[in-house]
Amino acid sequence: MVDRHGVRSDPEAVETVLTWKAPRTDTKLMSFLGFAKYYREFIKGYADKVYPMQKLMRNKRKKFEWNEEAHAAFENLKRELCEAPVLGMPTEKCMCFLDTDASVLAISGILL
Repeated sequence: MVDRHGVRSDPEAVETVLTWKAPRTDTKLMSFLGFAKYYREFIKGYADKVYPMQKLMRNKRKKFEWNEEAHAAFENLKRELCEAPVLGMPTEKCMCFLDTDASVLAISGILL
């Protein structure tokens, strides 16, 4: 959500996270990680925090087994998603760059 104070996570999404149960299958884990990835810029060190859960999906031949390390990472990520900080908006005092690119098929722009 964007307002005059900055960019923050959606309160409805926070409620969803609070009630999310620990995944018991790789499909449910992928669903949670996909949801969490959308909010990754709100979480410092996101990749390190989801790694214990991602390890569970690496070996498709091995049976999915939810473990304590993954559960701790899951609960920590849920907590951090609910306590996500407000990201600031650019101000007149900051140095900003607009990097653009285009091709026959697409255009893009990134505010740095």
